[in-house]
Amino acid sequence: MGSERTRTALLTAATGTLGTVALGLALAKIHPWVGAAAALAGLVVVGLLVRRTYRTGPHTPWAQARAGLDAGHAVVLWKPTCLYCERLLRAVGADPRVTWVNVWADPAANRAVRDLNDGNELTPTALVGDAVLRNPNGAELLAALGSD
Repeated sequence: MGSERTRTALLTAATGTLGTVALGLALAKIHPWVGAAAALAGLVVVGLLVRRTYRTGPHTPWAQARAGLDAGHAVVLWKPTCLYCERLLRAVGADPRVTWVNVWADPAANRAVRDLNDGNELTPTALVGDAVLRNPNGAELLAALGSD
């Protein structure tokens, strides 16, 4: 959802900037240039983290993905910034039996992932037929899909 993404970006920016400023001030007591360099490097890292929040990736609308759900096909509910989602995407992203749904881009998918996980936005959540796999790794998802 847009508001979830915005909240994550603002929280990352605020906490990262405050931490970077505090580190820069502490290191400035050693030498002003050391503090300035640390603060600059920290701000670059914060910028990269905020940018990651707006990462795009594979997305099929939930209504379309849900319609194609069966025992030989998986629908993975994922979101940007989720390291476990990134790991799963690298492991099985090219498999044609897997459809990816970004829960931050699709409010219906966000409701679905929360309904499946006691109100939590737990990603990745993979659906294979009637099975719900929470935070599966690539091998677990491929095993649930079975062999070709």
